[in-house]
Amino acid sequence: MDETIAIIGLGRVGLPLALVLAEAGAKVFGIDISAELLARLRLRQMPFLEAGCQALLERHLDVNFFPGAELAAAAEAGTVVITLGTPVDEHMNPIFSHVEVTTRRMLPFLRPGTLIILRSTVSPGTTEYLRRIIEKTSEFRVGRDLFIAFCPERIAEGRSLEEIPIIPQIVGALDPTSADRAGALFAQITKTILTTDARSAELAKLFCNMYRYIDFAIANEFMMIAQQHGREIYQILDLVNHDYKRGGLKQPGLTGGPCLYKDGFFLVSKTPYAELISTAWKINETVPAHLINLIKTVVPLDGAKVAILGLSFKKNIDDPRNSLSYKARKILHAEGADVYLNDPFVASDPLEKVLHRADVIFLATNHDQFRTLTLETIRTLAQKDAVICDIWNLFGTGRIIFTLDQILGPVPR
Repeated sequence: MDETIAIIGLGRVGLPLALVLAEAGAKVFGIDISAELLARLRLRQMPFLEAGCQALLERHLDVNFFPGAELAAAAEAGTVVITLGTPVDEHMNPIFSHVEVTTRRMLPFLRPGTLIILRSTVSPGTTEYLRRIIEKTSEFRVGRDLFIAFCPERIAEGRSLEEIPIIPQIVGALDPTSADRAGALFAQITKTILTTDARSAELAKLFCNMYRYIDFAIANEFMMIAQQHGREIYQILDLVNHDYKRGGLKQPGLTGGPCLYKDGFFLVSKTPYAELISTAWKINETVPAHLINLIKTVVPLDGAKVAILGLSFKKNIDDPRNSLSYKARKILHAEGADVYLNDPFVASDPLEKVLHRADVIFLATNHDQFRTLTLETIRTLAQKDAVICDIWNLFGTGRIIFTLDQILGPVPR
């Protein structure tokens, strides 16, 4: 790949893509405002876990990959990829100021013929909005002087190098030349390119995330309904899914993260039919409180020691953004509990310290490392009849709330 590319935003989307493009032969300028992140990169240290990326960083830093803080680096690039985050405000309204301000600031550095690729998750119509900004604030005309495409990232965090080559890349554009340019770029690192208009691509990205989020909400609601009937959801899931071609019900769990948590609000702001997405959000966000209410029926929480195991929003990664573990901690604190946190990937207390004399063990994230933890080991560290909350069924009991005595039997006296 004989191209020069600037990637704005070296987070969990931008940095892996930059390294993949560098590995493919492109000269990549990575641009980010975080001095801490840039300092770590210059020391050849990945700022987060991403399988295989450490080796690429060591191989390509100052060879094909050049991180820095200046937007002026975009002047050397034929393609600029924007991967900035698009959060929501306190009223759950999308915030696009990062993308908009960056677009305005980089325009003076762009030369005619530059391709702009928007990779951030955005609300429908954002690509058209950026075209209006460009054409109102500069002499450039999209499709003639500059080219713009929306090419969403759909990679599972932690598995970028594995999935970028095999997951079809959606390319949404406002004109045929922009589509061709963006498709040709990604065709060098991805096997399948799916071309469409920009708004369809924006909707496709949001639909992908919301389909999963609603799927998880159904699982969590079924868990609550089963419990209302005095039954365990995992036994029912086995009945539904076993050798049944129309099965496939998901298991319950804590469902958070920076994408699934907020992306539905990019869809519901302009539709009167928002109930399904809004309800999914309510269900998933209330799972910690629901579980804690169940725990309270077994053991008083005022003064109890509670160990929360798992802080990242999904297993085997080091990303705690919008993790429901912290919502659980807040609720437990309000109940008067003393809460201790452990995660093998996130800065926290050692496991043995967290489990020591714990009254309640709350398994919040299904990390593979927790699968090696046994109930017998917990009994040697925690209270002998500690309460376990195992929404992920990591211990294989088929129960979500139980005591050690119920599974292991009482300790002989």
